Amino acid sequence: MEESDIHGRIGDLIRLGTIDSIDLASATAVFRAGDLTSPPLPWLEWAGAFRSWSPPSAGEQVLLLCPEADIAAGVIVRGLYSSAAPAPASDASHQIHGAAGLVITLTEDGIAITAPGDVAIKGNVAITGDVSIDGDASLTGKLTAETDVISTGISLKDHKHSGVAAGSALSGKPQ
Repeated sequence: MEESDIHGRIGDLIRLGTIDSIDLASATAVFRAGDLTSPPLPWLEWAGAFRSWSPPSAGEQVLLLCPEADIAAGVIVRGLYSSAAPAPASDASHQIHGAAGLVITLTEDGIAITAPGDVAIKGNVAITGDVSIDGDASLTGKLTAETDVISTGISLKDHKHSGVAAGSALSGKPQ
């Protein structure tokens, strides 16, 4: 094998290019680098006991790893920022940005989730710590408070009524 063949063969092992198209049903994508177009190939994703689903986007910059320089056996490696898809932050936070406007940010101060629509949680939720709600709340079912419920400064368990009269008369507002 001539030296020029070796360099060409090594260049065929790892290629820089972009995603041309995606087939969501088969979890494969077509890689393109110049005139070279691959057959549908898998992209690197978590696929063990913990699995994730984050399909690539057309035009996303990727690497193609080709065992033995065989493009048909290639695997697409994602995660390369480019001018078309720059890093979502320039600080030490960890962020996930979704195409629909979802942003999840993890910092040393906590987690912030910004969702363009509703957030639905199915299953029991346990929270240790204070909860603050800025907006209306709706409840289907029973609300149980172990100590007290206070509304506009009036205690549910310790409030008193003014104007209490015997019989069927109505009392005044709680105080």
